[in-house]
Amino acid sequence: MILKQIVIENFRQYYGQNEIEFAHGSGRNVTVIHGENGSGKTALLTALIWGFYGRELKLPNSESIFNNKAIHESTNQQEDLSTSVRIRFEHNDYEYDLRRLLHAKYDDETNILNLPKNKTVNQKVELSKRNIATNQSTKIRDIAYEINRILPYKLHTFFFFDGERMDHLGKKEAYSEIRDSIKRMMGLELFDNSIDHLSKTIVKLRDEVSKNVKSELSDKYLRINQLEEDKVKKKHQLAETKQELSAAQNELKSIENALRNGEETRAFQTTRDHLVESITETKNAFDEKLKELRNQLSNSGYLAFSKLPIKRFQRIARTDQRDTIEKLIHPELIPSLLSNGTCLCGHELESTSISTLEKVQNEVLDLSTSKNDMDHLYFQLSGWEVARAHFYSQIKRLISEREELRATLQLLEEDLREIEERMKASSRNIENSTNLIEKESSVRTAIVKAEANIEDLLRSIDELSREEELLNKEVSKLTKAEERQLRLQLALESATKVKDTLVGLLKLRESQVKSELEEKIKLTYSQLLRKDYSISLTDNYELLVSDVNGGNIGLSQGESQITSLAFIGAIVDLTREYKDKEKGHALDEDLNLGNIFPLVMDSPFGALDADHRSRVATNLPKLSDQVVVIVSTSQWRGEVDEAINHRVGRSYKLLNHTNEVSGEYTEIAEVM
Repeated sequence: MILKQIVIENFRQYYGQNEIEFAHGSGRNVTVIHGENGSGKTALLTALIWGFYGRELKLPNSESIFNNKAIHESTNQQEDLSTSVRIRFEHNDYEYDLRRLLHAKYDDETNILNLPKNKTVNQKVELSKRNIATNQSTKIRDIAYEINRILPYKLHTFFFFDGERMDHLGKKEAYSEIRDSIKRMMGLELFDNSIDHLSKTIVKLRDEVSKNVKSELSDKYLRINQLEEDKVKKKHQLAETKQELSAAQNELKSIENALRNGEETRAFQTTRDHLVESITETKNAFDEKLKELRNQLSNSGYLAFSKLPIKRFQRIARTDQRDTIEKLIHPELIPSLLSNGTCLCGHELESTSISTLEKVQNEVLDLSTSKNDMDHLYFQLSGWEVARAHFYSQIKRLISEREELRATLQLLEEDLREIEERMKASSRNIENSTNLIEKESSVRTAIVKAEANIEDLLRSIDELSREEELLNKEVSKLTKAEERQLRLQLALESATKVKDTLVGLLKLRESQVKSELEEKIKLTYSQLLRKDYSISLTDNYELLVSDVNGGNIGLSQGESQITSLAFIGAIVDLTREYKDKEKGHALDEDLNLGNIFPLVMDSPFGALDADHRSRVATNLPKLSDQVVVIVSTSQWRGEVDEAINHRVGRSYKLLNHTNEVSGEYTEIAEVM
C-alpha cells in the first residue's frame, strides 16, 4: 500500500481543508512534516488512523473531533458543519479513494449546533477503487472488510506509530502481538486459519462417520429376509387352502347331486336348494343395506350435529334488534320523494331536508342489504332443517329394512335346519343317505373354515408386503447414507492428510520466515546501533539482545526504540522483497504473499542521541518505498537533516495560529 494524498477538513486542530501529497518510490521517498509541540503532529497521525478505521481516538479529549474555530463560525453563521478525512492510496494495481465524514446539524429552534454523540455510529464512509490499467471504477460496499484486507487494524500500529510505540515493541509484553503480526504479514496466518478450519471439519466428519449405519442396515435386511420367508410360507398355505376349498366345493356339488337323485332325499334337497339360494340372496341384500347406511352417514352425517347451530341462529334472527326505520319506511318511498322534490304534505323539499332524506335512504339500503343477507342465510338453514329430517328418515328406513332382512334370514336358516333334520330323520334307516347328509354338513363346515383361512392369509400377506415396502424405502435411504459415509470417510482421510501436510508446511514456513527475518533484523540492527550488540529472534519471536560474551543487555530507552525500529523495518523490508520476488518461495507467488507498506512515524528521533539520530535517518529511507516523518524543528535540524534531506520528496510545515475568540488552530503549508 502506498499513500498518495490526505485531505483533512475541520479535524481536531486543523481548521478548514488541509492536504498533503505523499512522496514515494526508490529515490525521494520521504515526506517530512515539521511541527512544534502542540501544533497537531499526533493529531495528523491520528487523522490517518481514523480515516482508515473510524475507531475512537486515543487522544486527550477524544470526543472533540470537530475543530473549535469551525464550530464557533458555524454557530455564529447558523450553519451545519462537517469534519472529514479523505485518503487516496494505491494497492495492487488499484487506486483507492476513501472518505470518512461526521456531520453536525444546526438547530434553528434552539440556536445550537448539535454535535453527534456517538461518533462511531454516525459516521458516513465512502470507498471506491479504480483499476489503473483499465481506468474502470468500482464502488466498495463492504468497506471495513476491504480496508482490513489491505491493512488489518491489528497491524496498523506497526506502520502508524510514535516514539513511545517503538519503545513498547521492545518489551516482553509485546511478544504475542509481534508473533501474531508476523504470521499475518508473512502469510503464516493463512496456514493457521486453514489448519483450524480443517480441524473443525475433521471433528464433524468423525461424528458423521461414527454413526453405525451398517448395523442398522444389517438389521433391516434381516427383517426383509424374514418377511420374504413368511410371505413364501403364507402363499404356500394360501395355495393349499385354495386347493382344499376347491376340492370341498366340488365334493359338496357331488353330495348335493347325489341327494337330489336319491328317492328318499330328492324332495327335501330341492326345497333345501331353494332355501340356500334364498339365504344367499338375503345375506347379499343385508350387506347392501349396510353399505347404503355407511354411505348415508358418510355423506350427510354432519346434519346430525346441525340442530344446535340452527336453533341458535333462529333465536338470534328472532331477537335481531333492527332499527324500526326499516319496519316503518318502504324502500321505494324516499326515492319517490327525492324524485318529485316534494314532501307527503305537498311542500317543496328544502336542501336540509333533501340531505336528511338521502342519509335516511342510505340507512334503509344498508338495513335492507343486511336483512337480505340474513333472510338468505335463514332460507339456507331452513333447507338444512328439511335435509336433517330427511337424513333421519333415511337412516330409520335403512335400519328398519336391515332388521327385516335379519329376521327373514333367521327364518330361512331355521327352515333350512328343519329341512336338514327331516332329511336325516327320513333317511335314518338308509345308510347311504345318512352318510351323505352327515358328510355334506362336515364339507360345508370345511368350506366356511377354508374361506375364513383364505381371507386371513390374504390379509396377512398384504400386511407383510406393506411392511416390506416400508423397509425397502428405509433401506434405500440407509444405502444412500452408507454411500455418503464412505464418501465422508474418504473426505476425512483426505482432510487429515491435508491438515498434516499444512502443519508440516507451516513448520517449514515458520522456520524459513524466522531465519530470513532474523537475518534481516541483524542487518538492520547493525546499521542503526553503534554498539556491537548481537540480536536474535527466539521461536516465540522474542527479541533478545546480548553483548559479545552472550550476556543479556539492559537497554536504554533510545536503544529500545532502535531495537523496535529494526524489527519493524526488517518486516517491512522483507515483505517488500517478497512482493518484488527478490526472495520468497514458489508458494509465495501462488498465495500472492508479500506487500509494500508505508512507515509513518511521529517523533522517531526524540530519545536518540546525535549519532543514533544520524544512523536512523540514514537507513530509514532504505527500509520502505514510502517514509513519512513527523518531527519538531529541534529533532530535524543538524545530523538528521544532513542524513535524510537528499531523500526528501515532499516537505510541509504545521502552522499554529491563535485566535482570541475561538482559540488555537493549525493549517498545513507546503515548504518549497
